[in-house]
Amino acid sequence: MELSNYELVRYPSGQLIITKSDAKSSFRDVVGVYTSEIEAQRALERLNAQPASGEPVAQAAAVLPRVA
Repeated sequence: MELSNYELVRYPSGQLIITKSDAKSSFRDVVGVYTSEIEAQRALERLNAQPASGEPVAQAAAVLPRVA
């Protein structure tokens, strides 16, 4: 089982998004969306601390806005 690569992305709007990728795909999956830097850092620490054997369960702290 390969380790996932998590990345914290900061947008100018203030949103913070955690994404993950693996070696098999060039696409990134959104794991969580946050409005607080502290919450995003804690979630990232929890994700990195989990064993690679299972899929992590993350809860989004903010609702994504609808795009027209």
